[in-house]
Amino acid sequence: MGAYTSVPTWWRNSDSRYRLVIGECPECGTMKFPPTGACVGCAERVNYEEVEPDGNGTVLATTIIESGAPPEFVQLLESEDAIAVAVVELDEGARVPAMVTDCDPHDVKRGDRVTSVVRKMYKQEGVVRYGTKFRPVNE
Repeated sequence: MGAYTSVPTWWRNSDSRYRLVIGECPECGTMKFPPTGACVGCAERVNYEEVEPDGNGTVLATTIIESGAPPEFVQLLESEDAIAVAVVELDEGARVPAMVTDCDPHDVKRGDRVTSVVRKMYKQEGVVRYGTKFRPVNE
């Protein structure tokens, strides 16, 4: 069933999907995404302070999905032929896994500068799901 999220759960968490939110550890200042669990800097379990980053970052790693996508992304894959997925290190330090959009997926490379945008993710149970993706910055 893939990464199934029920409609009530989706709407309950929609605010964080429409705006990128990371957490700052109150103990050591390390930024983390998602802002839950133990801090990657000091290993303490903390209540993170919510931070809205500027959304700019650098691609650390990338892969291309051309087949075998989770069920909720099959329609997107059929219309796009390939999906670029990357680990993006935001300028604030948090690392975010996300799709890269508005470009040829095969052109996304390590070191590319990207910025966050809200785009359609997929449709499930009749509800179009939106969320944060990244697009290349043409510098």
